[in-house]
Amino acid sequence: MSAVVLIKASLPSVRQHFSPPLGILSLAAYLREKLPGTEFHLIDMIPEGLSIEAAAERALSFSPDLVGISAMSYEAGPLKELAAALKRRRPGLCVIAGGPHATTNPEDALTDNLDLIIRGEAEITMTELLPRLLAGERQPGDVAGVAFRRNGQYVFTGPRAETADPDSFPTPAFDLIKLERYWDLPRFGTTFVHREYAPLSTSRACPYHCTYCHRMFGTKYRAQSPAVVLRDLEVLQKKFGVREVQFVDDCFNLDKKRVAAISDGIAERGLKFAVSFPNGLRGDIMDDATLDKLKAAGTYRITYAIESASPRVQQFIKKHVKLDRLKEVIAATDARDIMVDGFFMVGFPGEKREEIEMTFDYALTSKLHTANFWFVTPFEGTDLHQQAEELGLSVPKDPDSLHYFDPTTSLSEVPAAELRKMTQKNFLRFYLNPWRIRRIARLFPNKKQIPSLFLRFVKITLKWN
Repeated sequence: MSAVVLIKASLPSVRQHFSPPLGILSLAAYLREKLPGTEFHLIDMIPEGLSIEAAAERALSFSPDLVGISAMSYEAGPLKELAAALKRRRPGLCVIAGGPHATTNPEDALTDNLDLIIRGEAEITMTELLPRLLAGERQPGDVAGVAFRRNGQYVFTGPRAETADPDSFPTPAFDLIKLERYWDLPRFGTTFVHREYAPLSTSRACPYHCTYCHRMFGTKYRAQSPAVVLRDLEVLQKKFGVREVQFVDDCFNLDKKRVAAISDGIAERGLKFAVSFPNGLRGDIMDDATLDKLKAAGTYRITYAIESASPRVQQFIKKHVKLDRLKEVIAATDARDIMVDGFFMVGFPGEKREEIEMTFDYALTSKLHTANFWFVTPFEGTDLHQQAEELGLSVPKDPDSLHYFDPTTSLSEVPAAELRKMTQKNFLRFYLNPWRIRRIARLFPNKKQIPSLFLRFVKITLKWN
Protein backbone atom coordinates (compact mmCIF):
# COMPACT_ATOMS: atom_id res chain seq x y z
CA MET A 1 0.00 0.00 0.00
CA SER A 2 1.31 3.45 -0.93
CA ALA A 3 1.75 6.03 1.83
CA VAL A 4 1.06 9.77 1.49
CA VAL A 5 1.84 12.37 4.16
CA LEU A 6 0.06 15.74 4.10
CA ILE A 7 1.63 18.52 6.19
CA LYS A 8 0.23 21.88 7.27
CA ALA A 9 3.17 24.27 7.34
CA SER A 10 2.99 26.92 10.04
CA LEU A 11 4.64 30.11 11.22
CA PRO A 12 4.41 31.03 14.94
CA SER A 13 3.21 34.52 15.85
CA VAL A 14 2.06 36.52 18.87
CA ARG A 15 -1.54 36.14 17.72
CA GLN A 16 -1.26 32.48 16.88
CA HIS A 17 -4.44 30.47 16.92
CA PHE A 18 -4.69 26.75 16.34
CA SER A 19 -7.45 25.22 14.30
CA PRO A 20 -7.61 21.77 12.73
CA PRO A 21 -6.36 22.08 9.11
CA LEU A 22 -9.65 21.68 7.25
CA GLY A 23 -8.04 21.93 3.81
CA ILE A 24 -5.90 18.81 4.07
CA LEU A 25 -8.45 17.05 6.29
CA SER A 26 -11.06 17.43 3.55
CA LEU A 27 -8.59 16.46 0.82
CA ALA A 28 -7.47 13.33 2.67
CA ALA A 29 -11.08 12.23 3.23
CA TYR A 30 -11.90 12.70 -0.46
CA LEU A 31 -8.78 10.92 -1.73
CA ARG A 32 -8.96 7.91 0.52
CA GLU A 33 -12.53 7.35 -0.68
CA LYS A 34 -11.54 7.67 -4.34
CA LEU A 35 -8.16 5.87 -4.01
CA PRO A 36 -8.66 3.17 -1.39
CA GLY A 37 -5.25 1.60 -2.00
CA THR A 38 -3.45 4.58 -0.46
CA GLU A 39 -2.72 5.24 3.22
CA PHE A 40 -2.82 8.86 4.41
CA HIS A 41 -1.09 10.53 7.36
CA LEU A 42 -1.49 14.15 8.51
CA ILE A 43 0.94 16.44 10.34
CA ASP A 44 0.07 19.88 11.71
CA MET A 45 3.36 21.47 12.74
CA ILE A 46 2.63 24.00 15.50
CA PRO A 47 0.03 22.12 17.57
CA GLU A 48 2.37 19.14 17.49
CA GLY A 49 5.29 21.34 18.56
CA LEU A 50 7.39 20.47 15.51
CA SER A 51 10.27 22.48 14.09
CA ILE A 52 11.04 22.27 10.37
CA GLU A 53 13.62 19.53 10.94
CA ALA A 54 11.37 17.61 13.33
CA ALA A 55 8.43 17.81 10.90
CA ALA A 56 10.61 16.38 8.13
CA GLU A 57 11.76 13.54 10.39
CA ARG A 58 8.19 12.83 11.46
CA ALA A 59 6.99 12.73 7.85
CA LEU A 60 9.75 10.33 6.83
CA SER A 61 8.94 8.04 9.76
CA PHE A 62 5.87 6.93 7.78
CA SER A 63 8.08 5.82 4.85
CA PRO A 64 6.02 7.93 2.47
CA ASP A 65 5.91 7.64 -1.30
CA LEU A 66 4.81 11.27 -1.51
CA VAL A 67 4.64 14.28 0.79
CA GLY A 68 2.27 17.20 0.17
CA ILE A 69 2.63 20.56 1.95
CA SER A 70 -0.14 23.14 2.38
CA ALA A 71 0.76 26.76 3.16
CA MET A 72 -0.77 30.19 3.40
CA SER A 73 1.11 33.08 1.75
CA TYR A 74 2.71 34.20 5.02
CA GLU A 75 3.89 30.60 5.48
CA ALA A 76 5.97 30.68 2.27
CA GLY A 77 9.18 30.53 4.30
CA PRO A 78 8.29 27.35 6.23
CA LEU A 79 6.99 25.77 3.01
CA LYS A 80 10.34 26.22 1.27
CA GLU A 81 12.38 25.21 4.31
CA LEU A 82 10.32 22.07 4.86
CA ALA A 83 10.57 21.01 1.21
CA ALA A 84 14.36 21.49 1.39
CA ALA A 85 14.60 19.49 4.63
CA LEU A 86 12.69 16.58 3.07
CA LYS A 87 14.80 16.57 -0.08
CA ARG A 88 18.05 16.68 1.92
CA ARG A 89 17.02 13.52 3.69
CA ARG A 90 15.48 11.73 0.70
CA PRO A 91 16.48 13.36 -2.60
CA GLY A 92 14.26 11.05 -4.65
CA LEU A 93 11.11 11.64 -2.61
CA CYS A 94 8.19 13.23 -4.48
CA VAL A 95 7.36 16.50 -2.68
CA ILE A 96 4.46 18.68 -3.84
CA ALA A 97 2.62 21.72 -2.50
CA GLY A 98 -0.82 23.31 -2.61
CA GLY A 99 -2.95 25.87 -0.82
CA PRO A 100 -3.24 29.67 -1.07
CA HIS A 101 0.46 30.44 -1.62
CA ALA A 102 0.90 27.86 -4.37
CA THR A 103 -2.33 29.03 -5.98
CA THR A 104 -1.74 32.78 -6.06
CA ASN A 105 2.07 32.97 -6.24
CA PRO A 106 3.08 29.74 -7.96
CA GLU A 107 6.43 30.84 -9.38
CA ASP A 108 7.63 31.85 -5.94
CA ALA A 109 6.33 28.65 -4.37
CA LEU A 110 7.85 26.37 -7.00
CA THR A 111 11.41 26.00 -5.73
CA ASP A 112 13.88 23.34 -6.86
CA ASN A 113 12.84 21.22 -3.87
CA LEU A 114 9.26 20.84 -5.08
CA ASP A 115 8.43 18.46 -7.90
CA LEU A 116 5.22 20.32 -8.68
CA ILE A 117 2.44 22.39 -7.18
CA ILE A 118 -1.32 22.26 -7.42
CA ARG A 119 -3.21 25.48 -8.05
CA GLY A 120 -6.77 25.89 -6.84
CA GLU A 121 -8.99 23.13 -5.53
CA ALA A 122 -7.09 19.89 -5.25
CA GLU A 123 -9.71 17.14 -4.99
CA ILE A 124 -10.21 16.24 -8.65
CA THR A 125 -6.66 17.23 -9.63
CA MET A 126 -5.15 14.94 -7.01
CA THR A 127 -7.53 12.10 -7.87
CA GLU A 128 -6.11 12.16 -11.40
CA LEU A 129 -2.57 13.04 -10.42
CA LEU A 130 -1.74 10.90 -7.40
CA PRO A 131 -1.70 7.46 -9.09
CA ARG A 132 0.67 8.79 -11.74
CA LEU A 133 3.00 10.40 -9.21
CA LEU A 134 3.06 7.21 -7.17
CA ALA A 135 3.96 5.34 -10.37
CA GLY A 136 7.04 7.56 -10.76
CA GLU A 137 5.83 10.23 -13.18
CA ARG A 138 6.88 13.78 -12.21
CA GLN A 139 5.67 16.14 -14.96
CA PRO A 140 2.16 15.11 -16.05
CA GLY A 141 1.46 17.87 -18.57
CA ASP A 142 -2.04 16.64 -19.40
CA VAL A 143 -3.46 17.06 -15.85
CA ALA A 144 -5.11 20.48 -15.45
CA GLY A 145 -4.35 22.61 -12.41
CA VAL A 146 -0.69 21.60 -12.08
CA ALA A 147 2.51 23.65 -12.36
CA PHE A 148 6.14 22.50 -12.53
CA ARG A 149 9.48 23.50 -14.02
CA ARG A 150 10.74 21.94 -17.22
CA ASN A 151 14.31 22.77 -18.21
CA GLY A 152 14.17 25.63 -15.70
CA GLN A 153 11.04 27.13 -17.26
CA TYR A 154 7.76 27.52 -15.39
CA VAL A 155 5.00 25.39 -16.93
CA PHE A 156 1.32 25.61 -15.98
CA THR A 157 -1.04 23.05 -17.43
CA GLY A 158 -3.97 25.47 -17.28
CA PRO A 159 -6.83 26.03 -14.84
CA ARG A 160 -9.16 23.21 -14.05
CA ALA A 161 -12.63 23.88 -15.40
CA GLU A 162 -14.30 21.12 -13.40
CA THR A 163 -14.73 21.43 -9.65
CA ALA A 164 -15.94 18.80 -7.25
CA ASP A 165 -19.58 18.81 -6.15
CA PRO A 166 -19.52 19.90 -2.48
CA ASP A 167 -22.09 17.19 -1.69
CA SER A 168 -19.56 14.59 -2.86
CA PHE A 169 -17.18 15.49 -0.01
CA PRO A 170 -17.03 12.96 2.82
CA THR A 171 -16.83 14.25 6.37
CA PRO A 172 -13.33 15.71 6.86
CA ALA A 173 -10.86 13.09 8.08
CA PHE A 174 -10.79 14.18 11.72
CA ASP A 175 -9.72 10.65 12.63
CA LEU A 176 -6.29 11.40 11.13
CA ILE A 177 -5.49 13.94 13.83
CA LYS A 178 -5.87 14.06 17.59
CA LEU A 179 -8.79 16.47 17.65
CA GLU A 180 -8.59 16.83 21.43
CA ARG A 181 -5.09 18.29 21.04
CA TYR A 182 -6.69 21.52 19.78
CA TRP A 183 -9.22 21.84 22.59
CA ASP A 184 -6.88 23.47 25.09
CA LEU A 185 -4.99 25.65 22.59
CA PRO A 186 -5.88 29.22 21.53
CA ARG A 187 -8.49 28.90 18.83
CA PHE A 188 -9.82 30.93 15.94
CA GLY A 189 -12.34 33.27 17.53
CA THR A 190 -10.65 33.09 20.97
CA THR A 191 -13.71 32.66 23.20
CA PHE A 192 -15.68 29.46 23.61
CA VAL A 193 -18.49 27.82 25.52
CA HIS A 194 -17.17 24.23 25.37
CA ARG A 195 -13.59 22.98 25.00
CA GLU A 196 -14.70 20.16 22.70
CA TYR A 197 -14.94 21.91 19.35
CA ALA A 198 -14.29 21.50 15.64
CA PRO A 199 -14.41 23.85 12.66
CA LEU A 200 -16.57 23.11 9.63
CA SER A 201 -16.73 24.67 6.18
CA THR A 202 -19.98 23.96 4.35
CA SER A 203 -19.47 25.88 1.11
CA ARG A 204 -16.79 27.00 -1.28
CA ALA A 205 -16.06 30.31 -2.97
CA CYS A 206 -17.69 33.69 -2.61
CA PRO A 207 -19.46 35.75 -5.30
CA TYR A 208 -17.96 39.00 -4.02
CA HIS A 209 -14.72 40.39 -5.41
CA CYS A 210 -12.73 41.79 -2.47
CA THR A 211 -9.31 42.59 -3.87
CA TYR A 212 -7.35 41.34 -0.83
CA CYS A 213 -8.77 37.81 -1.15
CA HIS A 214 -6.77 34.87 -2.50
CA ARG A 215 -9.94 33.47 -4.15
CA MET A 216 -8.62 30.01 -3.54
CA PHE A 217 -11.95 28.52 -4.64
CA GLY A 218 -12.90 31.07 -7.30
CA THR A 219 -16.05 33.19 -7.28
CA LYS A 220 -18.71 30.59 -8.17
CA TYR A 221 -20.50 29.91 -4.89
CA ARG A 222 -21.11 26.20 -4.24
CA ALA A 223 -22.71 24.98 -1.05
CA GLN A 224 -23.35 21.63 0.54
CA SER A 225 -26.99 20.70 0.98
CA PRO A 226 -28.41 20.92 4.51
CA ALA A 227 -28.55 17.10 4.66
CA VAL A 228 -24.78 16.80 4.10
CA VAL A 229 -24.01 19.54 6.62
CA LEU A 230 -26.21 17.84 9.21
CA ARG A 231 -24.54 14.50 8.46
CA ASP A 232 -21.16 16.03 9.31
CA LEU A 233 -22.51 17.66 12.45
CA GLU A 234 -23.89 14.32 13.62
CA VAL A 235 -20.53 12.63 13.01
CA LEU A 236 -18.71 15.35 14.96
CA GLN A 237 -21.03 15.07 17.94
CA LYS A 238 -21.63 11.33 18.06
CA LYS A 239 -18.22 10.03 16.99
CA PHE A 240 -15.83 12.70 18.24
CA GLY A 241 -17.73 14.17 21.19
CA VAL A 242 -17.77 17.69 19.74
CA ARG A 243 -20.02 20.12 21.62
CA GLU A 244 -19.12 23.34 19.84
CA VAL A 245 -18.85 24.03 16.11
CA GLN A 246 -17.22 26.92 14.30
CA PHE A 247 -18.54 27.60 10.80
CA VAL A 248 -15.70 29.06 8.74
CA ASP A 249 -17.23 29.39 5.25
CA ASP A 250 -16.41 32.36 3.06
CA CYS A 251 -20.11 33.34 2.94
CA PHE A 252 -22.27 31.01 5.02
CA ASN A 253 -25.40 33.19 4.90
CA LEU A 254 -25.59 33.78 1.15
CA ASP A 255 -28.49 31.31 0.83
CA LYS A 256 -30.94 32.17 3.61
CA LYS A 257 -33.16 29.13 2.99
CA ARG A 258 -30.15 26.84 3.43
CA VAL A 259 -29.22 28.57 6.70
CA ALA A 260 -32.77 28.11 7.96
CA ALA A 261 -32.81 24.41 6.99
CA ILE A 262 -29.47 23.75 8.72
CA SER A 263 -30.58 25.62 11.83
CA ASP A 264 -33.91 23.78 11.99
CA GLY A 265 -32.17 20.45 11.32
CA ILE A 266 -29.88 20.87 14.31
CA ALA A 267 -32.90 21.00 16.60
CA GLU A 268 -34.87 18.31 14.76
CA ARG A 269 -31.99 15.84 15.06
CA GLY A 270 -31.54 16.57 18.75
CA LEU A 271 -28.04 17.95 18.28
CA LYS A 272 -26.80 20.23 21.04
CA PHE A 273 -24.10 22.62 19.89
CA ALA A 274 -22.74 25.96 20.88
CA VAL A 275 -22.26 27.67 17.52
CA SER A 276 -19.90 30.48 16.55
CA PHE A 277 -18.94 32.21 13.34
CA PRO A 278 -15.35 33.46 13.71
CA ASN A 279 -15.37 34.11 9.97
CA GLY A 280 -17.54 33.96 6.90
CA LEU A 281 -20.84 35.80 7.35
CA ARG A 282 -21.60 38.71 5.03
CA GLY A 283 -22.87 41.31 7.46
CA ASP A 284 -24.88 43.69 5.31
CA ILE A 285 -27.08 40.89 3.89
CA MET A 286 -27.98 39.52 7.32
CA ASP A 287 -31.63 39.85 8.30
CA ASP A 288 -33.70 39.40 11.45
CA ALA A 289 -35.19 36.07 10.40
CA THR A 290 -31.74 34.55 9.79
CA LEU A 291 -30.45 35.89 13.10
CA ASP A 292 -33.41 34.31 14.90
CA LYS A 293 -32.73 30.94 13.24
CA LEU A 294 -29.04 31.07 14.12
CA LYS A 295 -29.80 32.02 17.72
CA ALA A 296 -32.24 29.10 18.05
CA ALA A 297 -29.55 26.74 16.68
CA GLY A 298 -27.17 27.73 19.50
CA THR A 299 -25.24 30.66 18.05
CA TYR A 300 -23.56 32.73 20.74
CA ARG A 301 -20.96 34.70 18.73
CA ILE A 302 -20.78 36.17 15.22
CA THR A 303 -17.95 37.99 13.46
CA TYR A 304 -18.64 40.56 10.74
CA ALA A 305 -15.86 41.74 8.44
CA ILE A 306 -16.23 45.50 8.04
CA GLU A 307 -12.57 46.06 7.04
CA SER A 308 -12.82 49.82 6.39
CA ALA A 309 -15.32 52.55 7.30
CA SER A 310 -14.17 54.73 4.43
CA PRO A 311 -16.61 54.64 1.48
CA ARG A 312 -13.71 55.40 -0.86
CA VAL A 313 -11.65 52.48 0.48
CA GLN A 314 -14.70 50.21 0.28
CA GLN A 315 -14.90 51.03 -3.43
CA PHE A 316 -11.15 50.62 -3.87
CA ILE A 317 -11.09 47.12 -2.36
CA LYS A 318 -14.38 46.20 -4.10
CA LYS A 319 -15.98 44.95 -0.92
CA HIS A 320 -18.84 47.44 -1.24
CA VAL A 321 -20.17 46.93 2.28
CA LYS A 322 -23.24 49.02 3.09
CA LEU A 323 -21.76 50.57 6.22
CA ASP A 324 -24.97 52.05 7.66
CA ARG A 325 -26.84 48.79 7.13
CA LEU A 326 -24.03 46.81 8.75
CA LYS A 327 -24.14 49.00 11.85
CA GLU A 328 -27.87 48.18 12.12
CA VAL A 329 -27.08 44.46 11.78
CA ILE A 330 -24.46 44.70 14.53
CA ALA A 331 -27.09 46.28 16.81
CA ALA A 332 -29.68 43.64 15.84
CA THR A 333 -27.20 40.85 16.61
CA ASP A 334 -26.39 42.42 19.97
CA ALA A 335 -30.11 42.76 20.74
CA ARG A 336 -30.39 38.95 20.55
CA ASP A 337 -27.63 38.51 23.14
CA ILE A 338 -25.21 37.22 20.53
CA MET A 339 -21.67 38.50 21.04
CA VAL A 340 -20.58 40.53 18.01
CA ASP A 341 -17.00 40.67 16.79
CA GLY A 342 -15.63 42.92 14.05
CA PHE A 343 -12.75 42.56 11.62
CA PHE A 344 -10.99 45.75 10.50
CA MET A 345 -7.96 46.38 8.29
CA VAL A 346 -5.80 49.50 8.29
CA GLY A 347 -3.02 50.61 5.97
CA PHE A 348 -4.60 50.06 2.55
CA PRO A 349 -2.57 51.36 -0.41
CA GLY A 350 -2.92 55.12 -0.54
CA GLU A 351 -5.20 55.20 2.52
CA LYS A 352 -5.30 58.61 4.17
CA ARG A 353 -4.95 59.28 7.88
CA GLU A 354 -8.54 60.51 8.16
CA GLU A 355 -9.79 57.31 6.48
CA ILE A 356 -7.95 55.19 9.02
CA GLU A 357 -9.48 57.30 11.80
CA MET A 358 -12.93 56.71 10.26
CA THR A 359 -12.39 52.96 10.64
CA PHE A 360 -11.36 53.27 14.28
CA ASP A 361 -14.32 55.59 14.99
CA TYR A 362 -16.74 53.12 13.40
CA ALA A 363 -15.52 50.39 15.74
CA LEU A 364 -15.56 52.64 18.80
CA THR A 365 -19.11 53.90 18.22
CA SER A 366 -20.59 50.53 17.28
CA LYS A 367 -22.25 47.91 19.48
CA LEU A 368 -19.45 45.45 18.81
CA HIS A 369 -18.30 43.53 21.85
CA THR A 370 -14.88 42.71 20.43
CA ALA A 371 -12.79 43.89 17.49
CA ASN A 372 -9.69 42.79 15.60
CA PHE A 373 -7.49 45.33 13.86
CA TRP A 374 -5.24 43.83 11.17
CA PHE A 375 -2.55 45.47 9.08
CA VAL A 376 -3.05 45.29 5.34
CA THR A 377 -0.75 42.84 3.53
CA PRO A 378 -1.17 42.66 -0.25
CA PHE A 379 -0.10 39.10 -0.95
CA GLU A 380 1.37 38.54 -4.38
CA GLY A 381 -1.21 37.11 -6.76
CA THR A 382 -4.10 39.08 -5.25
CA ASP A 383 -5.77 42.03 -6.96
CA LEU A 384 -4.73 44.21 -4.01
CA HIS A 385 -1.08 43.49 -4.75
CA GLN A 386 -1.63 44.61 -8.33
CA GLN A 387 -3.46 47.74 -7.15
CA ALA A 388 -0.52 48.64 -4.91
CA GLU A 389 1.96 48.23 -7.76
CA GLU A 390 -0.23 50.33 -10.06
CA LEU A 391 0.01 53.11 -7.47
CA GLY A 392 3.78 52.85 -7.68
CA LEU A 393 4.12 51.43 -4.17
CA SER A 394 6.86 49.02 -3.19
CA VAL A 395 5.29 45.87 -1.75
CA PRO A 396 7.52 43.78 0.55
CA LYS A 397 8.38 40.32 -0.77
CA ASP A 398 10.28 38.94 2.21
CA PRO A 399 8.16 36.08 3.65
CA ASP A 400 8.91 37.31 7.17
CA SER A 401 7.13 40.58 6.28
CA LEU A 402 4.08 38.87 4.80
CA HIS A 403 1.78 38.73 7.79
CA TYR A 404 -0.92 41.01 9.08
CA PHE A 405 -0.03 41.05 12.79
CA ASP A 406 2.82 43.54 12.92
CA PRO A 407 3.73 45.71 9.89
CA THR A 408 7.29 46.44 8.89
CA THR A 409 6.15 48.79 6.11
CA SER A 410 2.98 50.74 5.37
CA LEU A 411 1.39 51.31 1.98
CA SER A 412 -0.86 54.02 3.39
CA GLU A 413 0.00 57.68 3.94
CA VAL A 414 0.77 56.83 7.59
CA PRO A 415 4.25 55.34 8.28
CA ALA A 416 4.35 51.84 9.78
CA ALA A 417 5.59 52.90 13.23
CA GLU A 418 2.87 55.51 13.55
CA LEU A 419 0.24 53.12 12.22
CA ARG A 420 1.18 50.67 14.97
CA LYS A 421 0.82 53.41 17.61
CA MET A 422 -2.56 54.52 16.20
CA THR A 423 -3.77 50.94 16.29
CA GLN A 424 -2.48 50.34 19.79
CA LYS A 425 -4.16 53.52 21.05
CA ASN A 426 -7.53 52.64 19.54
CA PHE A 427 -7.25 48.99 20.56
CA LEU A 428 -6.93 50.19 24.15
CA ARG A 429 -9.71 52.77 23.74
CA PHE A 430 -11.98 50.05 22.41
CA TYR A 431 -11.36 47.45 25.11
CA LEU A 432 -10.93 49.74 28.11
CA ASN A 433 -14.27 51.46 27.61
CA PRO A 434 -16.26 50.71 30.84
CA TRP A 435 -19.51 50.41 28.87
CA ARG A 436 -17.97 47.80 26.61
CA ILE A 437 -16.32 45.94 29.48
CA ARG A 438 -19.74 45.56 31.17
CA ARG A 439 -21.31 44.31 27.94
CA ILE A 440 -18.51 41.81 27.37
CA ALA A 441 -18.72 40.59 30.97
CA ARG A 442 -22.46 40.02 30.70
CA LEU A 443 -22.26 37.78 27.63
CA PHE A 444 -18.78 36.34 27.97
CA PRO A 445 -19.34 32.59 27.62
CA ASN A 446 -16.49 31.22 29.71
CA LYS A 447 -15.30 33.24 32.69
CA LYS A 448 -12.40 30.83 33.32
CA GLN A 449 -10.77 32.19 30.15
CA ILE A 450 -10.49 35.75 31.43
CA PRO A 451 -7.00 35.49 33.05
CA SER A 452 -5.42 33.92 29.96
CA LEU A 453 -7.14 36.37 27.63
CA PHE A 454 -5.97 39.28 29.77
CA LEU A 455 -2.37 38.06 29.39
CA ARG A 456 -2.91 37.75 25.64
CA PHE A 457 -4.33 41.28 25.57
CA VAL A 458 -1.17 42.59 27.28
CA LYS A 459 1.07 40.63 24.91
CA ILE A 460 -0.65 42.00 21.81
CA THR A 461 -0.58 45.54 23.17
CA LEU A 462 3.13 45.35 23.99
CA LYS A 463 3.90 43.85 20.57
CA TRP A 464 2.77 47.14 18.97
CA ASN A 465 5.21 49.27 21.00
